[in-house]
Amino acid sequence: MGLDYEACRIKLENLLRWYESDVTEYNRNEATTRLQLIDSLLFECLGWEKGDCTAEEEQGKEYTDYTLFCPWRSLIVEAKKEGVYFEIPAGYSKLEYSLKSLCRDNQDIKKAVEQVMRYCQNRGTPLGAVCNGHQLVCFIASRDDGEPPLDGKAIVFSSLQRMLNDFLRFWQYLSKPGVQDKNLQKHLLGTDIFHLPKKLSNSILYYPDIKGRNVLQTDLQIVGELVIEDVAKTREIEPDFIRECYCPSGALPQYALISKSILEHRYAALFNTEPNGPTIIPAKNKKGLTITNEIFAESLSKRPILLLGDVGVGKTMFMRYFIKVEGAEIMKNTISLYVDLGSKAALSIDLRTFFLTEIENQLFEDYNVDIKERNFVRGVYHFALLRFSQGIYADLKETHPQIYSSKELKFLEEHLEKREEHLKESLNHLSKGRKKQIVFFIDNADQRDENTQQQAFLIAQEVAANWPVTVFLALRPQTFHKSKKLGALSGYHPKAFTISPPRVDEVIRKRLLFASAVAEGKVELKSIASTISVKLRALQKYLNVLIYSFDINKDLIEFIDNVCSGNIRLALEFITTFIGSGHVDTQKILDIEDKQSENKHYLIPLHEFMRAVIYGDNVYYDSQKSSFANLFDISTFDGKEHFLLLILLEYIDRASAFAGVEGFVETTSIYNYAQCVGFTPKQIKSALGIALDKNLLETGTRYIPNSDDLAPRSFRVTTLGVYHLIKLVRYFTYVDAIIVDTPILEENIRVKITDAYTIEERLSRAITFCDYLDKQWTMIDKNAVGFKWSDVSRKIREDIEKIRMRIS
Repeated sequence: MGLDYEACRIKLENLLRWYESDVTEYNRNEATTRLQLIDSLLFECLGWEKGDCTAEEEQGKEYTDYTLFCPWRSLIVEAKKEGVYFEIPAGYSKLEYSLKSLCRDNQDIKKAVEQVMRYCQNRGTPLGAVCNGHQLVCFIASRDDGEPPLDGKAIVFSSLQRMLNDFLRFWQYLSKPGVQDKNLQKHLLGTDIFHLPKKLSNSILYYPDIKGRNVLQTDLQIVGELVIEDVAKTREIEPDFIRECYCPSGALPQYALISKSILEHRYAALFNTEPNGPTIIPAKNKKGLTITNEIFAESLSKRPILLLGDVGVGKTMFMRYFIKVEGAEIMKNTISLYVDLGSKAALSIDLRTFFLTEIENQLFEDYNVDIKERNFVRGVYHFALLRFSQGIYADLKETHPQIYSSKELKFLEEHLEKREEHLKESLNHLSKGRKKQIVFFIDNADQRDENTQQQAFLIAQEVAANWPVTVFLALRPQTFHKSKKLGALSGYHPKAFTISPPRVDEVIRKRLLFASAVAEGKVELKSIASTISVKLRALQKYLNVLIYSFDINKDLIEFIDNVCSGNIRLALEFITTFIGSGHVDTQKILDIEDKQSENKHYLIPLHEFMRAVIYGDNVYYDSQKSSFANLFDISTFDGKEHFLLLILLEYIDRASAFAGVEGFVETTSIYNYAQCVGFTPKQIKSALGIALDKNLLETGTRYIPNSDDLAPRSFRVTTLGVYHLIKLVRYFTYVDAIIVDTPILEENIRVKITDAYTIEERLSRAITFCDYLDKQWTMIDKNAVGFKWSDVSRKIREDIEKIRMRIS
């Protein structure tokens, strides 16, 4: 507790001494009571700063005396004049009382407690207190466990002397650090863990279960993954694949639902507060690649050059395109070594050994350089051998040539045994003796565990500093900051190149066309056995359906453009998921396709594609595995919390328009908004946590999750977040999925929300769910929020009616 605790205790002793000697006792009005007593209690005796407090905060023409923040609204104190005496039942000397018994025969306390409770509940503030300067009653004013606050308990300090006698608990419950640690809630609510009603998923025997596939679907998924995803890693057609499928980075999405300004400034604030941080340059601009000249800049060769990009934006594809296509001309006299830590090093125990082996293998396979070959080794150590020939064994060269040769061979063996040093000298020989530029690309380090990342970064620094190599290190911005904080990347980097995602629709179209060419046999792939040729023909039909649907159905492109948020890897996974999904009637699609004319194909509706990717491999929606969030999940027994995540997304999206080009909204502003609607900090924290985990919101690059207890300073909405808010929540397909994962607080409704099998049962269940949410919405002040559930509810019901019309 330290000096603050002791200093505050002395302040309380002084206040008590002054108070007992003062002749104006019980004559102070409310303003004087606040000035002379309550201000001293809060700001001198309990350690609050005046900057933590807002006085006379107005909401709905009601004003709070003290609203205390740490950092969100945490405690509201209502002041009463000194003459309002809180009568404690005779014979009671304890601190803890039932609020009901305390209020039963004391109208002054009852009126004050109910007033503070109303203030707290309207402002989402958990703790309330009433103080007349020399007495203080504190309690939990806004509860989220389904129990009425007046049924709870209170802590009563009946005098200043009692506050001093029990100063430890006075401090623990009401000081700023005590409120931050939620000590009052822990004490009054006890250690019992409150349980929400069980979700429907808890009653499903094999939830989430694996969705069965028939033979056709299984075969199509296997072959689909081969020709869409695995073909990208096939060396025999690598140049053709890269040339046909590469899409330039940095092109803005055409269907994104967030501001183009935010997308343009994706990396604007990465290092803007670091005077010695790296210079940020796009890796490609309108004139072409910007990294070309940097490969030959010796001033950069002593530290790794960063290639920064978010997960799945195409950092690997960019490197391969540069090496094999656009940079091929300037790389003719360059040895480029590419190490993929995402897949090849997965089973490697010793990362340093893996690096050495990978470089040796690539030198041999790609450049026909065997670093253990006799003539090469003698070339590497040419000058060392000259010195050796003049050393202590020089006379043996003439008198005993065999012994001299043996000594010379032993000399070379000793150098070869120092594997790392020998590789370094070999690269020196290639660089200086053969005039070769050597470039080392390290990719996918951020797909590995924490320890492996740190090792990779340290190796990259060591190689760049001591070897004749220019090192490019690809990683996510967040990984860079975390690594630097932990010390592995302690040095500042002079230059970093950013890689923005390409247009998702262009990537999908090119990849599907290339996959179709492979399936048709126009691109020869030896690794595809003739035994799967029949499957390839079926797959080709399916691919034609996908190409046609993505060309014609703009809803599909809008969906995947926003849901993937620039993650190209995820977009391609969605495609292969759909191809082999057990939620899709594959045979029906192929049968219809067979009946279509040459230029017309089956058109995939959005709901069919959406259902496949929301459920994935499971029978039921599983929030842990799905890329989609359950917007209606709750953490407390409070029906209005069903809408909190939607309310936050709408507010942050709206506030982004006034938050500058980067669109980040301050966390304090978000809490202030949500608390004014009546949500508690605990509920807000839970909702923001879900939004971050599911990529509905993103934080500044510097924020490192779980590094400490501090919340991010700001948030901004992602394209996935906006799509959830504006589009996804209005579809029956989505609502039908998340019903199994949502706690229903009303028992009479909960018994009606059961597992459903037929489409009619599912439609009726969704209507019941909407009715339930309509009722919970009545607890929210509609004028206080921008989000309008009534509009969403209407759209869901309209979608349900459209489906009923189609099936009837």
